[in-house]
Order: sequence, then C-alpha cells, then structure tokens
Amino acid sequence: KDNHYFDCALCNHYPDGEAACKFHTDPEHGTVWERLTCVVAAGDARRFAFRPIPGHSSWDQWNPTTTTTMTTTASPVVVHLFPGDIVQMWGTCNDDFHHAVYTAEDTTTSPTTSTTSRGRVSLVLKRALHRGQGGMKGHGLHGSGRRSRRRQSTSSDSPKSRRLRRRRTKSSQTQ
Repeated sequence: KDNHYFDCALCNHYPDGEAACKFHTDPEHGTVWERLTCVVAAGDARRFAFRPIPGHSSWDQWNPTTTTTMTTTASPVVVHLFPGDIVQMWGTCNDDFHHAVYTAEDTTTSPTTSTTSRGRVSLVLKRALHRGQGGMKGHGLHGSGRRSRRRQSTSSDSPKSRRLRRRRTKSSQTQ
C-alpha cells in the first residue's frame, strides 16, 4: 500500500550481556536514508529505550497528558525487546529522540533474561535514497566509500609506497 521496501540491512552484534549501545540517533536520515527504519531483535531479550533529545524536544510535545516529572527530566521510556520483536522508527523519530540498548538485566530483577547470555543481534532495515548523479544510493557505489579510498591511498602504487620502496632499495645498495 505505502510502497515501503528495504534495500539495506545493518547487523549489530551484542556478544554477551555486558555489550550495549549508548543513547544516540541514527545519522543521515532524510538525506542518505529514508526516515522509516525497522529494527528486528534476535537472541537474548534486552531493554530498548527512547528519550527526548535534551534541549531539542520533550515528551509534552508528543503527549500533552504526560506527567510533570517526565517532561522536566526527559526520562527514558524503556521496553523489553524479545526475539522476533520489531521496533519501527519513522518520521522525525531520529530528529527528536535518542535510542539505546541497555546491558542485560540480572535474573533477580527480571525473569525475562538469563545470567547466561547467548548474545543478541539486531538487524536494522533501511532504504537508501537516491543522491543525484550516477544513480548513487545510500553511502554510494561499491568501492567509492571511505574505506576504499583509504585502501587505495595505501596501495602499492601510492606515492608514499613508492618513496618507501626507493628508500629500502637505496639502503640495501649501500650495505
């Protein structure tokens, strides 16, 4: 109906119960990526939190019936994500809210987790936007990103590599 589809998937691996992700926003939504993002949870259950970006947004902008405590402190809203759960973020979600994944809970505080962590994976599904010339989408075409440029600059044909080879050749000839 809405013609939404995803053409990119990011995989976040949380190998144990200590692995977490601090409060953040996903970069480049609305410029490189469509604003709709879905996160699919797999593995151990974890707490997932949203909070208004301090100094930018507040809970009362989204729900005028919130309590005074919540609007003044920008307290996070925390939900448990279980394997197979999906979090959908759309619109200005990444502009107005931080999100985070907390470390695993102790079994004494929650029956939903286990002290023996098998780890967790989240798949972040996105759709790349066209970025003008050449039909580029997302972060660009294969081989045009930051890592490829770095690899190219350190390849054996780079000026630095040629200088180092010349120095080695000269020093081996003088010995």
